[in-house]
Amino acid sequence: MLAEAKPRGARWEGVLAGEGGQGLVVAGIILGEAAVLEGLYAVQCQWVFGSAARGSLSRSEVVVGPEEIAFPRVLKAGVLLALTPAALTRHLGMLGPGALVIVDSDHVPDTGDVPPDADVRPLPILRTAAGLGLARSTNVFALGALVALTGVVRPENVEEALRRRFGVKAEPNLRAFRAGADLAAGG
Repeated sequence: MLAEAKPRGARWEGVLAGEGGQGLVVAGIILGEAAVLEGLYAVQCQWVFGSAARGSLSRSEVVVGPEEIAFPRVLKAGVLLALTPAALTRHLGMLGPGALVIVDSDHVPDTGDVPPDADVRPLPILRTAAGLGLARSTNVFALGALVALTGVVRPENVEEALRRRFGVKAEPNLRAFRAGADLAAGG
């Protein structure tokens, strides 16, 4: 079941985590830009763990709310998107009660350490994006699934943020975003 749009009076906190090079920092930035287009405040922080960006653990923290955000870090994530086992394990301590945990079902098959009150949604994100010829836009594909499952921002605002960021090269990313949302919706 897809989520209804988030109440505009609530602070929303999410973590997008995986390996450096998967584009999750860019996905977090696009999510923040979409929130601003919606008239909300947003901040995004990025972290890369390890000596090299590509292949090491990375995360994007995104906070969205109706008021200025005094503390820009995630306190208790309501959503964790994890594309690798290390990303899931490393960020479990950041989860708030009843958090939504989206994992790549092929690469993160073991979710046994996720708190029992969490809503775990395994989706074949990397495989499906690659199968559709959208491997270079896997980050935006995953963002489509996240937005569809949470309703944190309206899809049309993400699409506008994608157009602004990528200009004439936006089309593959728009397709990836829509396909990710379709996957989350069960289509």
